[in-house]
Amino acid sequence: MNRKWGIPPANKSALTTPTQLATRLQTLIGREFPLTRKSRTDGSNLRKLVAATLINHPLPEPAKSQDYEVVPPRKKGVPKILREFIDTYIVTTGNSYNLQVWNRNPSSESVQVRYSNGSILSARDVRFVFVPIDPITKLIQSVIVLSPDYIHAKFGPFGKPTIKHQLIVPGTARDAILSLNPPVFVGTDTNGVEALVTSSYAVPTASIHDAPQAGKVFGITLVAEMVSQHLLGMTIPPGATKNRGQALEKVAARLLGYTKREALLAGGYPDILNQLLEVKIQDSSTVDLGLYSPQFEEILPAVPKVTTRDVRYLIALMDADVSGIAGLIICAGADLGKHFTYVAEESYKCQRSIPMEFFKSLKGTSVFNP
Repeated sequence: MNRKWGIPPANKSALTTPTQLATRLQTLIGREFPLTRKSRTDGSNLRKLVAATLINHPLPEPAKSQDYEVVPPRKKGVPKILREFIDTYIVTTGNSYNLQVWNRNPSSESVQVRYSNGSILSARDVRFVFVPIDPITKLIQSVIVLSPDYIHAKFGPFGKPTIKHQLIVPGTARDAILSLNPPVFVGTDTNGVEALVTSSYAVPTASIHDAPQAGKVFGITLVAEMVSQHLLGMTIPPGATKNRGQALEKVAARLLGYTKREALLAGGYPDILNQLLEVKIQDSSTVDLGLYSPQFEEILPAVPKVTTRDVRYLIALMDADVSGIAGLIICAGADLGKHFTYVAEESYKCQRSIPMEFFKSLKGTSVFNP
């Protein structure tokens, strides 16, 4: 997008009204939008499409550089289309849409932009532009502009923020792993799990959700031997990173000997508690670590004396088209920071579920707070 979109309006009153936004974006209805199923790519393409449509109309007067300050560090949580103070979202299938807002609480007065005259643009001023797209025809069905207050009043408050930690696997480190034969980086277990691990395999009799037992936790080297050959080159269908990660968890559990019935996910930490194994996918520049990070040593709620640094991480490095596994990282949390890079600041998301019927009822329309 053009850099002009990263400049806020001269003041709040200069913003195009949300009703006008809905009217101007009506031309998108019926337009083809080729979904790639890569969330970041599709999200970026939608922003560009919305920006290219709005630029055909008068834009808000831009603020002068000396007249404003974007408050959040590195603009984290600030709307991507800052000039019109809007964020865009793609809606496709399912019974409900899980709205995720990163690094700001939409229902708060948290200051996003502060002007030299004392006025502000807050999180509650952001306009949400939802664009439902038919996944089969790839056609835009409608455009729905909603305010945070409307979402709160109609669907309920946003949930408590979920803290999310991230890890960066630099390109040089990734290339070094992919050049190995096989392309698998294998670390060593920590002293903290010394009494738990074994180098000999026996079919697990416990559930993946059970606490680890002494002498029955497979050592990192053994884990690598059991999963690497099958995982390398395995295709994981395109989709949301969370869903693809869950698919990988199930495969990893079965490769370790857990039955299909036992390999039902519970969403806890680590994913396969019985083996102290956390499973992740790298399909972008960062790896989403979730609520826990070995950067900060914490005792596992379900396993006293074992910490986040003792947990072993299985990270799948996806290939260029993010559908096949090109390499693997299998190491203890204590070693992640030695070889890779943690994102310095935490990110968090506020979520709100919106029934899909709401969007279906507005098919063919472009409206604000219907």
